[in-house]
Amino acid sequence: MSFCGITITETDHFPPPRQPLCWVYVTVNAEVALQLPDIPALQSLLNTGRSRVSVDGQWVWWALRRRHPQRPLKKMAGSDMIHSLAQHCAETNQRLLLLGSSPQANAGAVQRLTERWPQLHVAGFAPGVFEVGQPSEAEVFSQCLAGVRAHRPDYVVLGLTPGKIYALAHRMAKLLDGSTTGMLCFGGAIDMAGGSVKRAPLWSQRYGLEGLYRLWQQPSRLPRFLRVLPIIPRVLFNRF
Repeated sequence: MSFCGITITETDHFPPPRQPLCWVYVTVNAEVALQLPDIPALQSLLNTGRSRVSVDGQWVWWALRRRHPQRPLKKMAGSDMIHSLAQHCAETNQRLLLLGSSPQANAGAVQRLTERWPQLHVAGFAPGVFEVGQPSEAEVFSQCLAGVRAHRPDYVVLGLTPGKIYALAHRMAKLLDGSTTGMLCFGGAIDMAGGSVKRAPLWSQRYGLEGLYRLWQQPSRLPRFLRVLPIIPRVLFNRF
């Protein structure tokens, strides 16, 4: 099935190690769906054979359920999938790297995941370039690529802002073919795994109010929250 021109693959299975292509996992929520025309890097990424796409967000899930009422559809948020990935890596003896977020949140996520799965080989890397101003794209790319090559992971979870995450994943995946199995664009999943941001209660997720809960925790998200409000009439009147 597709949504706003995006083919939803719905896969939550992780491929065997050392695939020819380093695949990139993308979760589609209201923000991604509305901003897709303005994100050339994501458009390019989705047109490659390396992308895997799932639905993350109640409003997108509702829209697809209305369009395809007979088809089953799972909602797989990055904040849930990061735990599934950690379990998979622990059980298959593969290495995981958490790349991005703040040093505190990153370290907290590494600690919590290893407490839950003691056999997990996981490292964290929070590039210092994110702590000062607005770094150039070249600085972001060089630091992140250096971090990945230093840790030699099988899987990488990217916890970066929407403006950086897709361009970086698209460029970096090409350089990691044959060495890294997959990169997962999970946004704030590292923050949630580390406990610096709490996941919204299930009732708020079911009623599409998760954004309000995140806004209550992080008032700085107000501009992002306002940008996704147009999703509501589009879903209600099926205007995608």
